[in-house]
Order: sequence, then structure tokens, then C-alpha cells
Amino acid sequence: MITAAKNIYHREHFYRITALWVICEAFAGGIMHGFKVPFSGMMVSSLAVFCIVLLAKYVPSKTAILKATVIVAIFKLMLSPHSPPTAYVAVFFQGLVGQLLFLQRKFFTGSAIALAVLALVESAVQRILVLMILYGNEFWKAVDDFIRKVTGSKSIDNYSLAIAIGYIILHAIVGIFVGYFSARMVRNSEHWSHQFPQYLIEDDSHLNDAMITRSKSKKKKIRWVFLLAWILLLAFYLQSVLDPAGALLPKDKVLQILIRSALIIVAWYLFISPLIMLAIRKALLAKQAKNKSEINVTMQLLPEMKMIFKKCWQLSDEQKGYARLKLFLKILLMNVLKVPA
Repeated sequence: MITAAKNIYHREHFYRITALWVICEAFAGGIMHGFKVPFSGMMVSSLAVFCIVLLAKYVPSKTAILKATVIVAIFKLMLSPHSPPTAYVAVFFQGLVGQLLFLQRKFFTGSAIALAVLALVESAVQRILVLMILYGNEFWKAVDDFIRKVTGSKSIDNYSLAIAIGYIILHAIVGIFVGYFSARMVRNSEHWSHQFPQYLIEDDSHLNDAMITRSKSKKKKIRWVFLLAWILLLAFYLQSVLDPAGALLPKDKVLQILIRSALIIVAWYLFISPLIMLAIRKALLAKQAKNKSEINVTMQLLPEMKMIFKKCWQLSDEQKGYARLKLFLKILLMNVLKVPA
């Protein structure tokens, strides 16, 4: 009887944590943007790591993380159908690495740190690869020349490489903090509901909410890095027209880079991305058919998890900065792990 009760308890935790992960993937970015939270993209990746660490702590099954990853990817397809293939790469990378690292849970904190570092570094490398493929070597050589001309320094030959390495190192440092912080929070979370009962959310308003459906097609935002690259290309072109002798990049090279990037973008959105998404959709729909009961249970929990996420951020308003983030996660943990009687 005790074993059966524990299994039920672990199953409840599995579905509640998985539902939280779905909310983090599908809605947390929008929720955090609405609350004007800085670095919301990095925060969403960190929350995914946080959910995996929670699963490793509270669900003893050795395949729980991988199973949750598949469920999250299925919901991502259902609720955010316009997500690019790279978003699914990130989800499966996080889940697979988390599953491998937590197979043996003797080094819990070390595994959490390794997971966070790898997840955030993968995100950084993915963005850098996109920029490299889009604009090619000529553009980055011109950026190096431009920075050397502005700074007057000749000590660094490859500024763009230095910036890329710095960007990756920044993500790795944040990953170390996120991993250590997540492991520590999760380890200390078992008795918080008794220590801080004032933060337990007793709100049944979500029961009247309509079941969460797919998000409406939104106007895609131009990422600042791409906007900056196009502004630099325009500046290089204007300079080559006004001062051909001192041009950092010849006019024909600028046009070549512009045409190259435009062709790659068109090819990606019209051909490559749809073909990859067709394969991903086919694989996930097959998994969905095999996991109908798990999908239904998770779906029932989504309105509650979304309400808890929003309420926890509002309740943490009594603190500011890092203290608010810490309180937010503490309240979130208490309420996600609270299994209804």
C-alpha cells in the first residue's frame, strides 16, 4: 500500500512538472515579456533546465525525463505550430542530455550544473551558426576591419571570433549559476509548504477557464542581431558608394552578401524548414497517438500551471532583482509540487 501511494505521488509530480515545462516552452516567453522581465529568452531556457532538475529529484523513474521531453515537444507542436525546427532541436537536446546526466543521481549538483551549461551553450552556438551560415566569411571580415578602424587597435586580428567566444563564455557562466541555483533550490524545496504556508495558492478560478489552445499566428519579430547585421551591411554599401577608395567592403561584395542571405532565408522558409517540420510533425503525431492518456492528463493541468506561473510572479513583487527571482521560484516550486488531496 505504501509503495502504491508513493507511485501515485510520483506520477502526480511527473504530470505537474511536465505541465509546467510545457507552459515554460509555449507561454512563459510571452508571460515574461508581458511582465517586462529582462533576458526572457535566457530565462525560458533556464526554466526548462529547472524543470528537468525537478523531474530528476521527484520522479525516480529512469526514463521520466525523456518521456516528459516527448510530451513537451508534442504540446509545442500543438500550441506553437509556428516554432522553427531549431526550437525542437533545443528541447530534445535539453531532454536527452538531462536524461543521460541524471541516469546516476549520485552527483546531483554536478549533473545540474553540467546540464545548465550545455543547454545554454547549445542555445548560444545555435545563434552563432545561424549568423555564420547567413552572412558568410566576407561579412565577418568586414566587421573585423570596421572595429579595427574604429578602435585603432591592431592587437586583435579576429574581433568577430572574440565576440562569439565571449558570447558563448557568458552563456556558460550563466549556466554554472543556473545549474547550482536549481540544484540547491530543488534540494531545499521539500518542506517549504510547511515553512511558508502564506505563499500556497488557493485559487480555483482556472477551473472555469477554457482549455488552453494553440496560440494565434503572431507577427514575427525581427531579432536585434539580424537587424544590426542588415544595418551594418547598409552602412558598408553606403560607404562603398560615397568613398570607393576607402571602402571596408566593395560594393559588389555587399550586394553578394545581401543576395546570399536573402536566398538562404527564402530557401529556409519555403523549402528546408517545411521539410524538416514535416518529418518532426510525423514523428511527434505518431508518439501522440501512443501516449493519449499522458497527453490528456497533462492538458488538464495546463490552465492550473499557467495560473500558478502568473500568480507566483505577482506574489514575488514584494522583492526586487535577484531576491524576487529567488522568491518567485520558491513560490512556484511549492505550488507545483503541491499534490491536490
